[in-house]
Amino acid sequence: MRKTLFLLVLICTLASSATAQPELRELNTRHYHIHTDLDDALARDLGTRMDAMYDEYAQRLSIFKPKAHTAPLEVYLFRRESEYTRFTNGHMRNSGGVFLAGYNLLAAFLEGQGRDQLRRTLQHEAFHQFAHNVISPRLPVWLNEGLAQFFEEGLWNGDGFKLGEVPPRRIRQLQADIKADRLIEFRKLLTMTSEQWSRRLVASREDGNTQYNQSWAMVHFLVRAQDSRGEFLYRSYLVDMLRNLNEGKDGTGAFRLAFGTNIQGFQDRFVEYAQSLRPTPEATMIENQSVLADMLIDFDHKGKRFGSMESFRTYAIRGRYQMRYSSGSLQWDTGPNIGRYFCDLSGRTLGSSDLYFSIRSGAALPDMVCRYGQIAFRTRFYDSPQGGVEHELIIEPLQSSVSIR
Repeated sequence: MRKTLFLLVLICTLASSATAQPELRELNTRHYHIHTDLDDALARDLGTRMDAMYDEYAQRLSIFKPKAHTAPLEVYLFRRESEYTRFTNGHMRNSGGVFLAGYNLLAAFLEGQGRDQLRRTLQHEAFHQFAHNVISPRLPVWLNEGLAQFFEEGLWNGDGFKLGEVPPRRIRQLQADIKADRLIEFRKLLTMTSEQWSRRLVASREDGNTQYNQSWAMVHFLVRAQDSRGEFLYRSYLVDMLRNLNEGKDGTGAFRLAFGTNIQGFQDRFVEYAQSLRPTPEATMIENQSVLADMLIDFDHKGKRFGSMESFRTYAIRGRYQMRYSSGSLQWDTGPNIGRYFCDLSGRTLGSSDLYFSIRSGAALPDMVCRYGQIAFRTRFYDSPQGGVEHELIIEPLQSSVSIR
């Protein structure tokens, strides 16, 4: 009764908050009704990506059919965190976005996250919204979050999404958790409720990072693990589990019906897979370019700019420049060989036709372009509303561009 009353109060609060936002424009896409105060170009880009991501959910999970004549899904996108916090009545502090099942709406904000993280947040939260409406409102939390993160890491190239990416940051987290014996026993994770999940998250950021990353790795294991012949080992069982959930089974029952009762054996196979998992090429190149972008911003803050990629590389190497990153207790740095971030995956220094600056009118800094296979990773720099410079990465087909070699 208390939970139901709280939900009713929250819904009423959200409704009143929404009507108190006259500055929000409305944008209708094929699947979404978006309310936003983001600039028009960014809002339309997000709407296009969200439609494509919805199509990806629907195609990958095509055995589950949306209800006919379903109304567009509600989305609220804010520029500032304070507006997001007010909209959610302060219940979703320390989050970048949220799907509110009781109101069937998704909300997120840009401030402080950056555009790349906002896009990942929307790919994540929009899956929760899709799953709630199409598969089941009672997905076990580890599976719900794991699948959301699997789609979160999808790479958009303007035409479609590439799934199954393994970013280096996730491998660092996974290896640290295995080494410190922090992985959660699957028997415990299998029965973890949303309330227990949230309590661990609030109590310890480190525990929160572990349970999210482990859930992502487990879903990656179920979707991508293959035998010696290249055939997927568990993908059909995962679909069976989702079908069981769709038919009303609880999380534990749905798992046992699909995978059997040998939970310890399942965990052992997962740990073996996790220990052998390596970053994917595209995700590695993206992280390398992000490091270079962070360096450029840091140099720019100190008043140093570069006329060519070669002068940037020479300056960074001669100065033995390093970057340090942290997430909770996990820290990593670029190490003494900063030159490797200017290289391809074989260690060959990228030439002037493969890594270069490209002029874009009105940009805070020239774009940085890295050609990889049949695509190009383009890092764009823009002035942050909070001051300073931020960057975003766009994947685009190879094409000619004005450049500074």
